[in-house]
Formats: sequence, C-alpha cells, structure tokens
Amino acid sequence: MTAVHHPFPTIDAALRAQAEHRPDALALCFPETGDRLTYEAWWREAARIAGGLRALGVAPGDHVALLAENRIEWPVVQVAVALCGAILVPVNTHYRGEDLAHILRHSGARVLVLSPAFRSHDYLGAVRALWPGLDQLQHLVVLGAVASEERVHAYGELHGPVPVPVSSQPGDIAALLYTSGTTGRPKGAMLSHEAMLYCSWQVTRRLEIGAEDRWTSFIPLFHCAGCIMAMLGVLQRGACYVGVSGFEPEVMFRIIEAERCSVLSGVPTSFLAMLEHPSLGRYDLSSLRTGTCGGANANAPMLRSCAERFPIPHLANVYGQTETATIVSCPAFDDPERFDTTGPVLDGCALRITHPATGEPLPAGEIGQVEARGPNVMAGYYRAPEATAETLGGDGWLKTGDLGYVTDSGRLVIAGGRLRDLIIRGGENIYPAEIENCLAAHDAVSDAAVFAMPDRYYGEVPAAAVVLRGEVRSDELADHCRARLARFKVPVQWFAVETFPKTASGKIRKVELVEMATAGRLPNLH
Repeated sequence: MTAVHHPFPTIDAALRAQAEHRPDALALCFPETGDRLTYEAWWREAARIAGGLRALGVAPGDHVALLAENRIEWPVVQVAVALCGAILVPVNTHYRGEDLAHILRHSGARVLVLSPAFRSHDYLGAVRALWPGLDQLQHLVVLGAVASEERVHAYGELHGPVPVPVSSQPGDIAALLYTSGTTGRPKGAMLSHEAMLYCSWQVTRRLEIGAEDRWTSFIPLFHCAGCIMAMLGVLQRGACYVGVSGFEPEVMFRIIEAERCSVLSGVPTSFLAMLEHPSLGRYDLSSLRTGTCGGANANAPMLRSCAERFPIPHLANVYGQTETATIVSCPAFDDPERFDTTGPVLDGCALRITHPATGEPLPAGEIGQVEARGPNVMAGYYRAPEATAETLGGDGWLKTGDLGYVTDSGRLVIAGGRLRDLIIRGGENIYPAEIENCLAAHDAVSDAAVFAMPDRYYGEVPAAAVVLRGEVRSDELADHCRARLARFKVPVQWFAVETFPKTASGKIRKVELVEMATAGRLPNLH
C-alpha cells in the first residue's frame, strides 16, 4: 500500500492557499438565495467567524456543532472551525427530539451554529426545548436575525481577533460525523484532516475535476459526500461548488442549465426521480460531464440511462461510507466498467473481501464482507470503544458491514447489500441486492427493497416491497424472478409502496420495513 499525498495539510490551510493564488475565482454559489463568494471572500468570512468562535471560548479540540440546510454559511463555518483547531460536528437536519438531543449530548458540543428554521422545521425552537438538558452546550449562534439574549448570538454579529493559526497536524481530528443510523443509534466517526483531504483529492483525481469545473449536488452538507467529497474536492482543486438547499428534480434542472454545472453528485433514488421526471427533456443539461452516484445500490441500466439522457457521459458508480471519509472505491471518469462496478480501490488504500463468519480472505468473484484499510479510514467511533473494536481491527482493517466481491480486473461490486441484511432461508444464504437488481430490471418496477420475514419452517424467508411505475401482479414478479434466480431466492411475500422510509443519504431503512410488514402496515401486492 503506497502512500499518496494530497497538496494541503489541513482544511484551513487549503482555503488560505486558494485565497492567495486565485482570490477572485468564484468558490461558492447558492443560486436559490443569490449568495456567492470568491475564494478571498470565503477566507475573510471564515476568519471572521473563527475570531467570533474564539471570543465565545472555543479552544483547540472543542466540538462545534452545525445544524443547517445547505446554505452558503455552511462551508464558511466548516473552515472557521478548522481555523480554530476545533472539531466540526455536522448534525442531520432530519433529527428531532431524542435523536437531536443524543447527538448534541454525546458529542459534547460547546457551541451550536444553526438555522432558525427551514421549511417546516423549527430548529431553534427544538434546540431551546432541549437546552436545559444539554449541560455542555454553552452558546447558540443563529444564522439570521435573532433577539438579543444571553448565550444566543446572531451569526452576522460574531466578531473577534482573527485567531493565530493553530498548528494542527494532518492526523488531528477535524470532524465528528455521525453515521446515518439505518440500524441502531448513530455513532460518531472521528475523521482527521488527512482522511478527509486525502479522500476528496483522490476522487477528484479519478474524475479529472479541475479549477474550471462547477460541481453541484443535492446531497445534504451534513453528509460525508457533501461536506467532504464535494466541498473539500472543490476546495482543493480551486473549482466552484454550486449549492442546492434540497432536492426537487426541476429545481436541479434549472440550476444545472443556468449555472452550466459540469459535475453532479447524488444517490440512486434521486437520479431515478430526475430520470423519470417529465420535464427532463425541456432543459439543456449538456454542460454535465461527470459525477458520482453512491449511497445505496445503483443498478447499471439506470446509470447508463442517466449517462445517455441527461446527458452525463462520465457518470461513475462509487462506493464508500462515513467511516472511510466517504469513498473506498471510485472508477476513472472514462472507465468502461464505471456503471457495472464501483471501480478499483483508491490509490494508497487496500481492499479485501472476507468470509462473513471466519474472516478469511476470499478470492476474486466470491461474495463476502468488504474490508478497507488506508489513510481515509476513521480513527474510531467517539466514546464507543466496543463499537470501534468490532469495526476497526488492530491491524487497521475496517469491516464495512457491506457485502460484495472483486472482479478479475480488480474492481469492486457491491452485490449482497448489508451483512446484517443477509437472509438465511433454511441454511441457504440469500443476498437481497441480487433480488433487488433482478426486480429493477422489470419494466413495471421503479424501485425494490428485499428483506427477511420470520418463517416457522425455514427460519426466515425473503419478502419484497416494490415501488411500481406500471401495473403488475405479484405472481408475475415471482415468475420474473424464477426465470433468473434460484427458486429459494424468490420472495414469498410481496408489498406495494409509494415510497420507502429512508435515511437522509437515501438508504432504505429496512428495519422499519420489517416492523411495518410485521405490524400489517405495508399494503400487500396481489
């Protein structure tokens, strides 16, 4: 495993360098609000906010939480926290009540920067209600006007001497990103400057992203693909980030056309929604060149359709997770296998497939657990030594919990879904992703999720929930599967839904589907 270097030691050093070398280049653009910042202006604002945070008592190593939709202040705060030598804690904007309290309490954040509200979400009201139980939270910084109140500050009024640059090291923790929590309570992955900058540099190298590119994404900035892969990729390459507050297909079309975006990142469900939107052909999206699709299983036919119809010819299927600072494997922008595989492991990293039960390495072509090792791997889970020991071995190998295999050409295929989603029917292993990909090939199926349901005889059997784009009966879908899969893999229960319960990153919450099906709250497909 050969070390591969990126050009900047820390996040704040990257912005400082870009502000010196390309001060007038547009760095941040949020068309919905009209907010734009050059690299020099981004640096000036980050330095101002860093001074304000220092004045509030933020010291190196302190945790600063950020709860906000995608908006121009987000990356400003991101760099300001790094400039203070502090640690950023992005908060999932979908969290409410105890979930929100858990993140703020568990992280021990001293300061919370937040939007007062977004759409129907009253963030400030929610935090005020929780604050009495958050002993370590000392100050709120509100992104907007706010009435004068002790320990509550308006973002625009933050001020203080620009802090003397902290001598942060590449290996110092820069961010605490909580996992999406498809099962159990989210855990905080500790990511260093090195991990985040390395990963985003390698991805932009594979996709040949440069200073002339304009990268847009509907992925929330609290997600690693937003604040690390896209934002830090743009920062290191001196490109422009075009921000979008939330996903709506036609809004994306308008922004891509108006801003002449060349790079687009998203998740399969959103790409599919854009692909099937009736307004797709009314917009000029020809400026798109490349992009990434990740966060859930992406099927090759859908990716090819996006590449041809948007068009976005060099769209790439990528794989990773929060614990790897976003990405494990990424194809080159012109890799002929970029739709069918997630490409080779990043340069400087190592990848192996191991037997789920024994941990023994498996040869090419055999499905097992994906394990990764390299500079992008987290330092561990914050305040969770047992979970860290289960996931991250003493030899540095990270157990991803995902199932896949490596092709003879050395490219990774995520083929089995999550290890915990594995269905064992009377001793036979069934990988949900194989059935989901089979169902996705049916003309009447828009999306599918396969999960285990308890069975008195077999222990558990596969069930399928489908989102339909046309009329079809369950027996027709079963016949479709029987023609392509072993009989024991054919789902025995069928459900039809309009949408799936999902995490903010687009992953289907199968635990919730099982609960709904068991309680009789999923409509049967007859």
